[in-house]
Amino acid sequence: MPFDFRRFDIYRKVPKDLTQPTYTGAIISICCCLFILFLFLSELTGFITTEVPTLGEESVRASWQWLTQR
Repeated sequence: MPFDFRRFDIYRKVPKDLTQPTYTGAIISICCCLFILFLFLSELTGFITTEVPTLGEESVRASWQWLTQR
């Protein structure tokens, strides 16, 4: 009797005739898509924004030591 891995399927397929769209499901789906879009755009703007950090002597020395240890 082989072990059936399909029972671990989280996203099981449900036949179309057993599903029913609802307004609550639509609202939740739209809110989730907007939240994902917000997270994506906030990360994208953080990535695109260029900030030049001020370098003190210690950070330059640490960078130089890291480069010379190779």
